Amino acid sequence: MGNPILVPHDGSEQADAALRFALETFPDASIVVLHVVEPFPDHTDAGVENGGRWRDRADEFANAVFDDVRAVAGEVDRSVDTEWRYGRPRHVIVRYAEEHDVDHVVIGSHGRDGLDRILLGSVAETVVRRAPVPVTVVRTNE
Repeated sequence: MGNPILVPHDGSEQADAALRFALETFPDASIVVLHVVEPFPDHTDAGVENGGRWRDRADEFANAVFDDVRAVAGEVDRSVDTEWRYGRPRHVIVRYAEEHDVDHVVIGSHGRDGLDRILLGSVAETVVRRAPVPVTVVRTNE
């Protein structure tokens, strides 16, 4: 078994589709599911360093995401490792892949196009361009 497969997960159906794809496509690989908490204006530096109330809310949300992730993995009799980090998802995902020697990133796409894509950007697109390993973007049938 090689290095782990990284699956970023934001609690969306697209992320579930990416997880299912990774579990099916890489049956012998270990899977790490990474949830990234996006910074908000009330996340002051002091709050980040000292835990702040936001950290409790973020931890609760991450644990709810991870409960769903474990249920998806359980459907195919697999287990996954889970971690959450704080920061801008597009940067955190790439940095995690660099620092943890993953073999592959499997990420869901929200399928934005047109003006939304230009104005909002795309985490998946940034990860594809900057990740040090192959990236698979999984689209849903929406």
